[in-house]
Amino acid sequence: MTLQDQIMQGGIYTPIPTFFKSDSKYTLDLETQVSHAQFLYKNGIRGLVVCGSMGECVHLTAKERHEVVAAIRKAIPDENFKLIAGAPPMGSIQEAIEESDSAATAGANFIILLVPGYFGPSLISQQGILEYFTQVADQSALPVMVYNYPGTCNNVTITLDTYEKLAQHPNIVGTKLTHFNLDLYTLLGKNTTICKTNNFRPFTGLGQVLVPALSVGIYGAIDGLSALFPKVMVKLYNLCKEGKSTEASDLQYLVTKADMMILELNVVGIKYAIKQVHNFGDNLTGRPPLSRSIDMDAYKKFQPDIETLAKIENSL
Repeated sequence: MTLQDQIMQGGIYTPIPTFFKSDSKYTLDLETQVSHAQFLYKNGIRGLVVCGSMGECVHLTAKERHEVVAAIRKAIPDENFKLIAGAPPMGSIQEAIEESDSAATAGANFIILLVPGYFGPSLISQQGILEYFTQVADQSALPVMVYNYPGTCNNVTITLDTYEKLAQHPNIVGTKLTHFNLDLYTLLGKNTTICKTNNFRPFTGLGQVLVPALSVGIYGAIDGLSALFPKVMVKLYNLCKEGKSTEASDLQYLVTKADMMILELNVVGIKYAIKQVHNFGDNLTGRPPLSRSIDMDAYKKFQPDIETLAKIENSL
């Protein structure tokens, strides 16, 4: 693997939902999975997070996660289209290494791992986080992205000092920041030691703050709305890169309004919207315990915003 293969290029990446058939076992719907991935590939998305938090990694077996990655890679063999394998929250270093082996065999380019947070911030130290990711990265079959998502990790987060140390590891190549701590965005994105000396790239996990994130050196977004409106999100990214600040801020406003639907309804909301706008999928719920119908009263609040972006998407 060359150094270039270990660099996360800037752009928009999509954390895709996992599609299931409408049967009692919630069997994987690989046909829809591949069709949706091809749709994103053709519309400018840089790569996918497969079986991540949006993809219900915690509700899938290791075998199923392998199957989803393998099916997408077989259908889209272009190695410039990066597949980032998701994994459930892990406390076992060895299990994380084994997950990377499986994902690499399936055709993934990177693996993204949540900060282990089972014991909470009172017991988990920054030194412990550093040792965990260093030992995983030492043996991982794939370059590692650090997933900093305090909301699902018992409020365990990563400090700037720890990032500075993690970034020095040649097999730790970036982080997904799924939080609104813009001070950390700035301190990471503008830190030349972290992002220039090393092959480490920070991304926001929230498309609703893409413009401010890019303005302080963040490399792009791994954002759920791009599963629904890939061309809109790529357009927003490009407007920022072209210095068209007025157009970018206007489009950011519309994106943020629509992205609030995902913030409220999450996996079930994005699945329902993908079906409504693009007709992908039949089973519009998650696996148990996410086997719930969408709250239509909640969704209808965002319907005008979704329709506005759909018109823009169709015009691009």
